[in-house]
Amino acid sequence: MATVGKQVSTAGSAPAKPTFGKKTGPAPMGRAAPSAAREQLSPQALAFLQAERSRAPESAAKTRAPAQPAYAAAASTSGIQAGKPVWGRRVIATLIDSAVFLVPLILIIALMGPQPGTTDGQFAAGFIGVILFLGLGSLAYAIGMEASAHQATLGKMVVGAIVTDKTGGKPTLGAIIMRNTLGKMISSFTPFYISYLMGLARKDRRCLHDLMAGTMVCEKGKATVSYENTFA
Repeated sequence: MATVGKQVSTAGSAPAKPTFGKKTGPAPMGRAAPSAAREQLSPQALAFLQAERSRAPESAAKTRAPAQPAYAAAASTSGIQAGKPVWGRRVIATLIDSAVFLVPLILIIALMGPQPGTTDGQFAAGFIGVILFLGLGSLAYAIGMEASAHQATLGKMVVGAIVTDKTGGKPTLGAIIMRNTLGKMISSFTPFYISYLMGLARKDRRCLHDLMAGTMVCEKGKATVSYENTFA
């Protein structure tokens, strides 16, 4: 007998329920589930993937870090930051360093005096010997202190100044020797101390012996000026 408008169901099976908004078919090609994709990777590939994910924050931090100026990087290698070039502090530092050797010289001369039985020639020879000894001592003192980790003599340490190279870094031993020997010897023979006064007319405050040695005297502390602009 024919049935009109009725759904005929097969025996032993429940009528199919319609599904709305759901996909019952197989997943499209190229869109496998993440868990299934991970299961298909080899252990070596999984280890590499985990290592790359762990390195991602470190790489991003390095990318965002601003690059240091050349003079800052050079200064950091010696552990001392160089500030702006100075001139007035150099004068005070020179007076302090001179007193370090001038006071002992005065005491020695006062104690020496003409001794009984000594001629004027012997006294003069002894006096010249003391001068040379103190002169060599002051030279060794200046070279040793400025070439050390302090980059400064006692006078410069008191006023907060250091000796640097042209970029604000630690000068070489050869530059320090040139600065305190031939450089200062020539500077001392210039009339009216022009070689020292020329530092007032320069932005980098370098005197003649600094130009000869490739050095500079700066304040000790955090860099406050750009040497690229100063020496342009």
